[in-house]
Amino acid sequence: MTEDKFWDRLRSDAAQLRYTPHDDVLWTRLTAGIRDRMHSEASVAQMLARWFRPIMASFAMLALVAALSVTWIERHEAASSVETIASNSVEITLDGDTYSLAE
Repeated sequence: MTEDKFWDRLRSDAAQLRYTPHDDVLWTRLTAGIRDRMHSEASVAQMLARWFRPIMASFAMLALVAALSVTWIERHEAASSVETIASNSVEITLDGDTYSLAE
């Protein structure tokens, strides 16, 4: 019973928002405007925009994923790389002489 009242109340509220022109000329103009927009050919700019929008959205998503991945990887490898550098000495060999940076 409450569902029926809900739908009736919803229909009555929506009826106030519905736009119904009472003039036949206005109906004709509305229909002609809609048909004109539906059957008009797209300009070059509109065609390019239709192609580039999804491509740019894909590149933006790829860049976001790459940035988040790099941040996550650097955050988890930062501690281990510092420990690795501290535990291993760096040795440079030049003309048969070995130089160590740890000493």
